[in-house]
Amino acid sequence: MDYHSRVKEEFGRQAETLSVAQAFTDSWVLEQIYGAIKPTKMMDLLDLGCGPGIVTASLAPDVQEVVAYDLTPEMLDKARQRCEKAGLKNVRFKLGSAEELPFKNKSFDCVVTRLTVHHFPDPRRVMEEVVRVTRRKGKVVVADVVSSEDEEEAALHNALETLRDPTHVQMLSTSGLLELLKESGLKITSKVTWEMKRDYDEWIRITNAPDRVKPLYTIMVALATRGIQAGINLRFDGKTVVFNHRWLLVTAEK
Repeated sequence: MDYHSRVKEEFGRQAETLSVAQAFTDSWVLEQIYGAIKPTKMMDLLDLGCGPGIVTASLAPDVQEVVAYDLTPEMLDKARQRCEKAGLKNVRFKLGSAEELPFKNKSFDCVVTRLTVHHFPDPRRVMEEVVRVTRRKGKVVVADVVSSEDEEEAALHNALETLRDPTHVQMLSTSGLLELLKESGLKITSKVTWEMKRDYDEWIRITNAPDRVKPLYTIMVALATRGIQAGINLRFDGKTVVFNHRWLLVTAEK
């Protein structure tokens, strides 16, 4: 199975659980993204890897138009349902891959993408496309979970994420994500970091893949009880495995 087919299969199955997951609907995170973008009624915006349209629906009331763009038909269906329920009339829905955006040069005043970079086999190619479709002086806003700056910790963290979801490629470190944007020719104007506590049950539930629950839990309990934290403060609280995801929200200008 090629990579895009695997993504469609994985996220087609996750569409329902992801659309209601607290980690994705968290209002505080949406407020951080909104504050970074500072939307206006003159703004044309691309939500790259929009998933079930959570970010799209939060921004659409205050911009001219949003294009909700995703590779997975089931995710776009969820996004369409969410926007229709909210009475939003200024959202277009487009299916396609991040590596080849079907938009003309300088089409958007802002491109936003949340929790997508770690799924891209070639993030540099994707960022080249993002920059291409962004207008001069336009914004690029990227929010993703980052890994440790320690290579061994980062490797273990990413291995756990891949066992949970085989479409996971690599969570970059903070310095790695910043370098990716700079190498794409973007000027970083601000960055914000925070930590989100996760517990195993809600984290694994999103995948909607019951066969993965017990084996991965066994591995993570074994690591946690031996004090191996994988750069995410992995620990066993007596009831379940818990850990912290560190987020980085970067605002950049073309």
